[in-house]
Amino acid sequence: MPTAREIRRRIGSVNNIKQITRAMELIAVTRLRRAQQRVLASRPYADKMRQVLSELERRLGQEEAPVGDEAAARHPLLDRRPVQRVGIVLLTTDRGLAGALNANILRTGLQYGFDQMNRNRAVDFVVVGRKGRQTLRRQGLNVIAEFTQLGDYPNVTRVAPIARVAMDAFTGRQLDEVVLVYPRFVSTLRQEPRVAPLLPIQPPQEEPAAGASQVDYIYEPDPGAVLAALLPRYVEIQVYQAVLELIASEFAARMVAMRNATDNANELVNDLRLGLNKARQATITREIIEVSAGAASQER
Repeated sequence: MPTAREIRRRIGSVNNIKQITRAMELIAVTRLRRAQQRVLASRPYADKMRQVLSELERRLGQEEAPVGDEAAARHPLLDRRPVQRVGIVLLTTDRGLAGALNANILRTGLQYGFDQMNRNRAVDFVVVGRKGRQTLRRQGLNVIAEFTQLGDYPNVTRVAPIARVAMDAFTGRQLDEVVLVYPRFVSTLRQEPRVAPLLPIQPPQEEPAAGASQVDYIYEPDPGAVLAALLPRYVEIQVYQAVLELIASEFAARMVAMRNATDNANELVNDLRLGLNKARQATITREIIEVSAGAASQER
């Protein structure tokens, strides 16, 4: 049985750890609020861009497009071809202590990659975050690009190189298909790993709502030119949205993990204090017995 001195030392160590986890929880709470606001603010923009793409696709499908529109409709980012090589843009965090977030993302991404390999397709990875980079290196998988240290609040310019690598590899026919693997922020307690197609771009087919009036937009210089200019931007926004979802999910997962760690530390301190009291009681009892035994021997 440990002595009272050893238990006191352990209580001090646990209390020090509890202070650290509590501070990390408070930091995550503060940063989560801003990250969540950025995610919610970016979703309407991404949704509107999808609507514009759908409208342009519908317009080009209805009209007999001039030569410029036909060239735009055959934009390289829309090129569909037999899939022989798949690219996976895997988004993970740079730091740990985020619960099972990274493990779930990596499990989803690796499972998708192995499924593609079983279909006799080569798989290349574009990894974001040090946690994903370390895991893929241990697995010996092919990584064509890696990005780290994006920061807690990156802008589109900071994220654009990730999208550019994917677009260059796709248009250069080094990859026939590209997908995004990232956690979608649902709530503070729920982050869902998701595999989303990125390239070739698949404009959403949105049916107009019943009773909704059709708005006839005028595009300058023409719908094809607008579509050609919008497609690269659309890919960048898809990647940027995924990065924002990742950051919000990271702070939420870290907040929950640190809160659980703090609660566990409190429980451990309570158990140690109970053990300390028992040790002290045992020491006092032993000393009383020794004194009594000594007194009894003197009386004899």
